Amino acid sequence: MRDNGLCFLPDNPLNTLQFPHDTPPAFGTTLEIAPDVFWVRMPLPLALNHINLYLLRDTDGWYVLDTGMRSDDIQTYWQQIFAKDLDGLPVKGVIVTHMHPDHVGQAGWICDKFRVPLYMTRAEFYSARVMVG
Repeated sequence: MRDNGLCFLPDNPLNTLQFPHDTPPAFGTTLEIAPDVFWVRMPLPLALNHINLYLLRDTDGWYVLDTGMRSDDIQTYWQQIFAKDLDGLPVKGVIVTHMHPDHVGQAGWICDKFRVPLYMTRAEFYSARVMVG
């Protein structure tokens, strides 16, 4: 097999995942993985037991990138993060990548709590609304 960038070769060093940290963040905590990019993990009640979410620091506040499923436990984890990890800066917006419940589940609560906009494509927003309804 040729390595033309389209096929997988086990001994190709480009096929090796490298993580910036040996240990992921605990639920309710953050871990900076690049300048102003913070990794957040939240639990899932599924075979896949967690979701990776992110906080993006801007000069005057934060953006939440995906939100986790809707549950009291996840709200409690977010409240811990908001209380200790935002350096006194406000949340400025919520960005949702797509309509799956583990990505959009807390969006309404976070947007209401901080009175901030939701950034999401119209099609994904309406798909989420249909799922909830």
